[in-house]
Amino acid sequence: MGGKSSGPQGMAGTQGMGGFLRDNIEAFAVAIAMALVIRHYSVEAFRIPTGSMMPTLYGDGRADAEGRRRQGDRILVDKFSWMRGSPNRWQVAVFQYPLNRNKNFIKRMVGMPGEFFAIADGDIWTSADGKTWSIERKPEGVREQLMLPYWPAPQDGRPFTDSSSWKADDAWKVSEDTFDVDAGEGDAEVRFTHRVLTYSDVDESGSYSRGGVVAGDVRLSAEVSVEREGELEFRIEEHGRIHRVLLGPDESWYEVGAGGDLIQPERHAIEFRMERDESFDVSFANVDDSLVLIVDGDEHLLVFPSQPTTPPGLGVDFGGDDEQDWDSYGISMVARGLKAKFESVRIDRDLHYVRQTGDSDSEQWEIPEGHYFAMGDNTNCSKDSRFWKVVSVTLTDGTVIEWEPSGNGQPGLETLFSLGPDEYFAILEDTDGLYRNFRAGDVADTKSGHSKPFIPADHLIGRAFGVFWPIYVPPVYRGATRVKLIR
Repeated sequence: MGGKSSGPQGMAGTQGMGGFLRDNIEAFAVAIAMALVIRHYSVEAFRIPTGSMMPTLYGDGRADAEGRRRQGDRILVDKFSWMRGSPNRWQVAVFQYPLNRNKNFIKRMVGMPGEFFAIADGDIWTSADGKTWSIERKPEGVREQLMLPYWPAPQDGRPFTDSSSWKADDAWKVSEDTFDVDAGEGDAEVRFTHRVLTYSDVDESGSYSRGGVVAGDVRLSAEVSVEREGELEFRIEEHGRIHRVLLGPDESWYEVGAGGDLIQPERHAIEFRMERDESFDVSFANVDDSLVLIVDGDEHLLVFPSQPTTPPGLGVDFGGDDEQDWDSYGISMVARGLKAKFESVRIDRDLHYVRQTGDSDSEQWEIPEGHYFAMGDNTNCSKDSRFWKVVSVTLTDGTVIEWEPSGNGQPGLETLFSLGPDEYFAILEDTDGLYRNFRAGDVADTKSGHSKPFIPADHLIGRAFGVFWPIYVPPVYRGATRVKLIR
């Protein structure tokens, strides 16, 4: 009996093991197939190698607070949504590099198909016909992400140590980012003594030098505790136009300063009244030719009532101090009859896009249909559409071969010219990422360093929507957590 029972039991055990292996192999294969499908059609993870998108995204080599070098952000990219539609302006995109499709780049989409595109005074301008232009305003989420700290500590920079950063009347007492005011009936002013500047260079590690262009798109904010009600004004001056907000016990308003076609300031009332022993948060920003006022979470937006029909082109980017009207910019607060404490006072500046040269004519592009224009958020240190150039040869049969130039701007052309007609010239990777070779005698024409700034639609991979690493997990990683949504 024992022998009879053991046989069937042994057979059943063998079949069970085979079924177990088969089921798990099938499950494993299905899991791999699903992962590949998801990766190809839906969501894929990428690592950021460079600092061209700082501070939105950090690349390799950045030092943390303890001086250790970290790898770049890990991001998630949505591939599916662009299969059903097209990218929107200001979205952060991953795409195949137009100068070498074997490489993936990540930049912010700023120029759309079929439009004229220009960079002027730090802002993005577009036109349908190349004659009448309008400024492109950032959506709220993008606007907030691209507002960079400036005072008391610039983004990725050394804090201001100058004790005279603010020039104050006697009614004001300034101690770091905390201000106290006890004002009489007249104007009592505290004024920021520096100009808000872009950085002349920011590398992958976050090292920077302060300098460059005056940025007029700035924000002043504070937490205000009122001991005696009175009137408080925030003032931001750009190109001689003074924009103001007034908060008081009887009335409150904000206004666009006169300038350009606006002969008189345009004022709008808001429903806010200052009261004794009350506290409120306030921020006032001049950004993208509009004013944004936020008081205790209530946002007010005032678009400038008139715009020039051509980009302003005010000042030459990185042209030196003599090229800029330094006295036409300013940030200040004015109090009348007010006694209050201001805490967490800070100044932020909007991302100020810089042009490739000081010649405004060369900084306008006509974007073909089905193509896009992209720039990095680290505008002073980004290899983006502004700078993409190729070297090309045209063969006698009409074939055009293009490749990216190296540091000297004309890689291989000198060698090509020195070859005999039956000798071959090789390109390791052309713009399609392919190895190419051709006879020197078959070259009909050559071009060096001509611009190729646009991204074809079929190069787009997807929209970057989130950073999922690094995350603070001691002892594996002790740096700052970077998990966030990408705007």
